[in-house]
Amino acid sequence: MGYNTAVSGLDAAQTDLNTIGNNIANVNTVGFKQSNAQFGDLYAASLAGAAGSSTTPGIGVSTVDLSQSFTQGNIQTTGNPLDMAINGGGFFVVNNNGTMDYTRNGQFHVAANGTLETNGNLPVQGFQPVAGSNGKFSTILSNLKINESSMPPKATSQASLVANLNANDTPINTTTTPFSPSNPSSYNSSTTMQVYDSLGNPQQVTLYFVQASGTGGANQPNTWDVYYSAGSSGSTVSSGTLSPLTFNNSGQLVSGGTSTINVAAWGDGSAASSIGVSLSGTTLTDASFGVTSENINGYAPGTYSAISVQSNGTIDANYTNGQSNAIGQVALANFANLQGLSPISGNLWSATAAAGSPLVNAPGTAGLGTIQSGAVEASNVGLSSQLVDMIVAQQAYQANTSTIKTQQQDTQSLLQL
Repeated sequence: MGYNTAVSGLDAAQTDLNTIGNNIANVNTVGFKQSNAQFGDLYAASLAGAAGSSTTPGIGVSTVDLSQSFTQGNIQTTGNPLDMAINGGGFFVVNNNGTMDYTRNGQFHVAANGTLETNGNLPVQGFQPVAGSNGKFSTILSNLKINESSMPPKATSQASLVANLNANDTPINTTTTPFSPSNPSSYNSSTTMQVYDSLGNPQQVTLYFVQASGTGGANQPNTWDVYYSAGSSGSTVSSGTLSPLTFNNSGQLVSGGTSTINVAAWGDGSAASSIGVSLSGTTLTDASFGVTSENINGYAPGTYSAISVQSNGTIDANYTNGQSNAIGQVALANFANLQGLSPISGNLWSATAAAGSPLVNAPGTAGLGTIQSGAVEASNVGLSSQLVDMIVAQQAYQANTSTIKTQQQDTQSLLQL
């Protein structure tokens, strides 16, 4: 019986040493989580609950479990925008030959076919953008693709501008001084917007503001006429008027402010343009004329330059024309019982029934962590404590060896009687 007890101690100490050795070996493995051997004492079944059994020695020790520590490791910056670290709970989801596995290792790269993959060449899972949904993503997991194709031009269709007109400007008699873009005396203020035609060429639209009615009586509204001219620098291909702006005696816009500019041809082979213009929010005060905000859609063509990843996992493709496009969103998964995850090779975990069903969502939701781009999560192995634990395990191994030697000496003594 004594031999068996000592051998069980040797086995336990060896398991402890193997576990510690594996932790130390992975001290530099990105996203690695250390394990800890847990042990329980053994008693003969015939002695369980028997009278006086509390004074009976046990028959050794057994390994009860190898628990995993899922505490977060330090975040280390890498400068590679494809590297990702999870700040908080959750795991990246990867497709391992048709099976969904999980990892904290965010060392990613783009494969030749454009798929975002782990350093073990497994496709990273995420959500694809829904066409025409203005930034919404599907809820179905699929391989994330990094689209590096060029961005085509987009013609300007909307232009919003908020300005302040000077109430102290001198009204202009448009009968004696008809409006003309070439005559600064025929308008009070002007501003130029850059727009784009269907070929992505920059064009100019200039708005001219004319105080035509004067301030009148205290309750009489103040009306400003708005003219426009459109064309490339130095030429005009279209001109006309927009809806007049009418202000109350508090300087707030009460009518007008929305119009449409139609350009039949820009003269460069591009398609006709129809640009909705909004001047809502424009005010009339004694301050000087000025544009306070401007929001104009449309852009020139651009080539892919880089990607960036937001904290919610949204992957943006950036282009040389200053635009960006959301091309996917990284998915994270979490489990009710993390100890139910089974570690497998490649710094991966597989889900077992004990872990529960994976709860898959976008980063930053449902208790999941957020994404830090250009960084990875280091191993959570504490090297100093592991070295101390290794010394303790080694001493336990030696002590059990001594127990076997002592038992052997006692046996030899009995045989010599």
